[in-house]
Amino acid sequence: MKAIIAIGTNLNQRDNALSVREYLGGMFGSDIVFTQFMKTKPVDGGDGYYINALAEIHTNMSYKDLKQWFKDLEQNCGRNQEDSGDGYIPVDIDILQYGDKRFKEEDWSRDYVKALWKELRQKRK
Repeated sequence: MKAIIAIGTNLNQRDNALSVREYLGGMFGSDIVFTQFMKTKPVDGGDGYYINALAEIHTNMSYKDLKQWFKDLEQNCGRNQEDSGDGYIPVDIDILQYGDKRFKEEDWSRDYVKALWKELRQKRK
């Protein structure tokens, strides 16, 4: 199954972005295509910045199992409820599309997601 995922971090951005890319590359190997990482402002207008990317993967995991695997990866990278509530996000991975079904429509409307989606489509050609 094809899935489009969004990756973001606002804490130790460079190191966390490289770590999550390495984890995902180890899991999905040649079945993953990444966009560049893009520096963005927080959507809530807060301080600091995020680094975001999109990736396309191909997997035999169900949506539920894939979502849980990403949640486990986020925790392994240091994400917890308390820090997330305070706005500190070491790693955030969201499934934007699984097969033909889209999720998180509000994310699809963000300018950086549109730009990264365009890049991802060009890389897949």
